[in-house]
Amino acid sequence: MKVAVCVSGQCVSNNKNTSILRNNSRLREHFVGADFYYATWDSFRNIFEQNFPDQQCFFFKEPEINYHPYAIPQKYWESDRYGKTKDFITAGGDKLWDWSRNHTKQLLIHAWLCKNLPHEYDVIVRTRFDVWIHKKADLMPFIVDTYRNNRINAITATKKKSFAELKAFDTSEGGTHREWLVDQLIIYPAKFLNLDYVDYLNDSKRLHPAEMGWFQILSKPNKSMHKSYDGWVNHDKNILTRDFYDGLLDVLFRRPLALISIIKENLINVYGDIRNKF
Repeated sequence: MKVAVCVSGQCVSNNKNTSILRNNSRLREHFVGADFYYATWDSFRNIFEQNFPDQQCFFFKEPEINYHPYAIPQKYWESDRYGKTKDFITAGGDKLWDWSRNHTKQLLIHAWLCKNLPHEYDVIVRTRFDVWIHKKADLMPFIVDTYRNNRINAITATKKKSFAELKAFDTSEGGTHREWLVDQLIIYPAKFLNLDYVDYLNDSKRLHPAEMGWFQILSKPNKSMHKSYDGWVNHDKNILTRDFYDGLLDVLFRRPLALISIIKENLINVYGDIRNKF
């Protein structure tokens, strides 16, 4: 079984308790034996080369998206959550509307990276530079499941307090995540990704954004019943301070000031629990 871990997107970290290097080290701890590949935009070349001087990276010119992925005509909608998501983005005003125009770029850069892989693989792991994985996460069973059962497994935490837990989203018929593929970490059979189809959807202005786009290019064409999970993996900006450290000594060694943040977070959680009870 040959596994490729493909890390792509903006070469950034957004939490002072970690870094691009530390995120990458944690990622490698969880995928021992896999081949790692990287891709980012030209504007992040210096950052990547400063942090990873011994690693190869594919650098791409960041594309101009000539359509808005949340303004696709309804006859081309391929997810049952497109309409509600579009309404949410629209209600957020001009700032959210302009920001969300970029939501297909994560799909494009991953596809471009996969076009340049020097070897064939059985399983692909898609993730980002700013992803942090819980230290106790056990991801190998999902790799094996993908390989043996031709199933997509996708993992993203949505609740900071329960980052250490893993629960299945509802991917049954009519379920909330039936046509929505969470995207912080996606494990899928390499043969599922049709690179020409991604280009076709983009050129025809029908490539869906983010989670709906991953469903559109990976799950739907392969009639795969994907599984999606809540927990273990998320943007580092959405991780509680405590989940970056392995106990008090680790905090004191790495960043003593983080202890103050941990105490504040715990007090906030206790206050929240008291309010919920009364």
